Amino acid sequence: MESLYHKHPINRGFLKGPYIPIYGVGGILLLFICAPFREYPAAVFGVALVSCTVLEYFTGWLMETFFGKQFWDYSMFKLTYKNRISLVSSLFWGVMGLFVTYVVAGATEYVVARLPHQFISVAAVVIPLVMTVDFFITAKKQIDISRIGKAFRTADIGAHFAEKVRHFGHSDNERGGDDDE
Repeated sequence: MESLYHKHPINRGFLKGPYIPIYGVGGILLLFICAPFREYPAAVFGVALVSCTVLEYFTGWLMETFFGKQFWDYSMFKLTYKNRISLVSSLFWGVMGLFVTYVVAGATEYVVARLPHQFISVAAVVIPLVMTVDFFITAKKQIDISRIGKAFRTADIGAHFAEKVRHFGHSDNERGGDDDE
């Protein structure tokens, strides 16, 4: 999206290799979750829009939490949420859902059916292995373990949930939730 906006390729990827795993995960997600709605293009659009937007938001949050920096920024668009997601990108994901469901799925089946089984077997091992090694090498250089520890401290998480439970209990009483009185 940013490459289109800036009119030249921008490497926003976290890994060193020429791939961005969130797009692969999103594409595979689209193949599976849109297939049941194939007869209803509007549903395919909506399911793709929502699922990819959720994936993009939580991936952005997770990467910011672990690495302390934002890997994509939609601040150039008017309607965004924390610059992790935007209306423009969400609409794009909906269109991509249509494209994946009605074009990519059939083309993928056609190509994979014609590839030698040995090639598929080797690629299924080598590609994830290369990406995993790339991930661990890159992550080791960028992760701040102390920040992760602070973000995911068990005591803080427990206190957060205790506060929510306490707040929920007070809300019931305020609404007249006690039937004993």
